[in-house]
Amino acid sequence: MAQAGSNTFWLDQTFNETLNLLEEAKHYHAYRFSRQVHHLHPCQRLELTRESLRITSRLSHMVSWLLHEKAILNDEITRGEYIEITTALEEEQVCTSICADPLTECPKRLQSLMDRSFSLFMRASRLEKMLRE
Repeated sequence: MAQAGSNTFWLDQTFNETLNLLEEAKHYHAYRFSRQVHHLHPCQRLELTRESLRITSRLSHMVSWLLHEKAILNDEITRGEYIEITTALEEEQVCTSICADPLTECPKRLQSLMDRSFSLFMRASRLEKMLRE
């Protein structure tokens, strides 16, 4: 891990934050999600499942971006190669979208994961945009 003040501290911190949130989302979906939504109408369950998958998509894109950033810092690829082979995070519509209609019956834990994954993804999008310029 990098030391505070180094040029990779932000990368290590963001990577750890992303992996922790990914682990939390995995645990929630594996052990709590189905118990919290089984009583809902199928359409409501589908909406909540969509948002759960959106969380996974955001975090997966984040891990990919962070691994690419590590590769760039280790001179394994260039920034130009990265830009050529990837889509900017801010252009990933599935990840940048939020549910237009308030979700009824949304469990608080799922709402928390939705909010935190969106916030983290948007922060990463801003960082990536600065690095792409």
